[in-house]
Amino acid sequence: MIEYEKFIYLDVYKTGSTYVAALLRKLMADKPVRVTRHAPVTKGRPFFWKQGKYAFATVRNPWDWYVSMWAYSIKQPNVLFFRDVRKVLGPEKAKKLFDNENPKESFATWLRALSDPKFLNEVMVGHPYSKTSLNKFLGFYSYRFMRVTTPHPVLAMGWWNIRNMDQAIKHQKRWALYDKVFKSETLTEDFSNFVLENRERFGMKPNAEKILKKNAPTPKNTSNRTLSTYRDYYTDELRELVATRDRLVIELFGYEF
Repeated sequence: MIEYEKFIYLDVYKTGSTYVAALLRKLMADKPVRVTRHAPVTKGRPFFWKQGKYAFATVRNPWDWYVSMWAYSIKQPNVLFFRDVRKVLGPEKAKKLFDNENPKESFATWLRALSDPKFLNEVMVGHPYSKTSLNKFLGFYSYRFMRVTTPHPVLAMGWWNIRNMDQAIKHQKRWALYDKVFKSETLTEDFSNFVLENRERFGMKPNAEKILKKNAPTPKNTSNRTLSTYRDYYTDELRELVATRDRLVIELFGYEF
């Protein structure tokens, strides 16, 4: 999360967070009071949560998110989530999961592996997703979204509290810390309008509109994709896999393939 004096941005990974963070640095007269990137509020504020501050988050179509995450992991092989995967598997086996020359087959192998609790436990050893019982039914993206946008995820997202998808959705609705969520698909226009409506309230620079016109183009996708659209990476089987395991994000924010 990125906390300023009057608001908090819950910066979920690969949802336009780099774009928003960079824009905020230009818009705000003051520097952030606290920054713990892609982490929940309660990591930086364990006892006070939002403390009355306005909070917003960004979200992305989950089918698109997985393709972006896979492609970015090829471009940046030391990305936090998957460097242990490469270390454990070794170059030859890891190549099957991160092969940009054979994108459709490689993405399918990667996505199936990321949805297999046994694989996660044996290979993705350095990340809490590999150890949680939630990985049996909850997709990696939905898990990441919950961790960043709900309080004390290490304690609250255990088997004693969440044992199925319906309970996960109920928990998200009950404990979500955001007051507003922006979809990455319409982020430029929606966030710009939000800034102009709240610039005085949040202490943004008087020339915010000028800054937006200069620095708020359509967010760039920093991943290295080969196929034309995210849909080209999916078979019916993979499409249904995401639909089932990421029902939380799909249902809460009305996403379709």
